[in-house]
Amino acid sequence: MKLELAIVLACKKTGCRVSLLGDNFPIEVRYSALVQDRIMIQPEQMVAVNTEANPPEIVWRWIRAAVIEINANITVVDDMQGHPAEVSLIPDLPLPLKLNDEIWTCGTGRDYEIHDIIIDGKPRHPNRLLKYITPIIEEIYRQ
Repeated sequence: MKLELAIVLACKKTGCRVSLLGDNFPIEVRYSALVQDRIMIQPEQMVAVNTEANPPEIVWRWIRAAVIEINANITVVDDMQGHPAEVSLIPDLPLPLKLNDEIWTCGTGRDYEIHDIIIDGKPRHPNRLLKYITPIIEEIYRQ
């Protein structure tokens, strides 16, 4: 599995049009079997695309959220649709969070986690994020 991060531009029933980070032109990708009819993908979300699949497939999704509370044990974020949630910070992904920071968050099956800060609509540390999430995604897709 070769993963690349992308920002979703538009979606339909079988897949999405996305812009891979670093590229300026959109591509069409389909939903993987684990995403199809299970995970709602929307424009402006970030996804992991398996570019080894033919055609390329969306295998993972992050949502945008804003940090609304930080304390010693929890961070509370709002998904920008009025839904607050407690999320975990990951020691492998240290982030200097501040109130109102926009972040990428997702569930990993273990917990809901903050994976990166959003800068100009993209993750601040895309390579570090991919290094962290790739083994998690590969394990889930092996099951």
